Amino acid sequence: MPATNLPIFPLSIFLLPEGVTRLRIFEARYLKMVSLAMKSNGFVILPAISNTGGESNDAEKSNENDRAIVTGSWVEIINFDQGEDGLLLIDVRCKCLVDITDMTQDKDKLHHGDVTIKAHWPNANVDETTDEFALSLEKLFAENVELSSLYPNKYLEQGSWVVARWLELLPVNLDEKFLFTEQGSFNEAKQFLESIISPENGMQR
Repeated sequence: MPATNLPIFPLSIFLLPEGVTRLRIFEARYLKMVSLAMKSNGFVILPAISNTGGESNDAEKSNENDRAIVTGSWVEIINFDQGEDGLLLIDVRCKCLVDITDMTQDKDKLHHGDVTIKAHWPNANVDETTDEFALSLEKLFAENVELSSLYPNKYLEQGSWVVARWLELLPVNLDEKFLFTEQGSFNEAKQFLESIISPENGMQR
């Protein structure tokens, strides 16, 4: 499949396919990114991760110098709003993961990159383990109105959807999360969640 060139948004957010998040946009180069995204195919969120087990403090550096290919989340804008501070708010949904190569920076210091789609997990129905995750996630949605509003359609009967949402929400470092961007990593992701989430309250203390 030929590569597509898209704007790149360096940001320490982990988003898997069908994941949704809300972003505040204020820098001129990223307002330009939003304009380009609306005219074409969206943009890519590229988290800054390190090879040493910790997150980078400088998202602009990303990890393009560490590896020839990096993985990001290709997102589409699904909603616009204005915050109380007057800043632009956009809701974005991840269409798919992508491998990014040949990153460049334009005169406005906006990054662009050639991307190719990266296959992720196939759909999987809930089993005994993911059913517990689904119940905990449903409880979390009920307690967090803003988070719930990002997901008018909640696919709690799909184990892969439930596991992906928990991975996005858990406060663990990006290096650990990125182990589960590989196509065959679903079972490992389930085991990882089992070590963290308890059926009683959603997360172990």
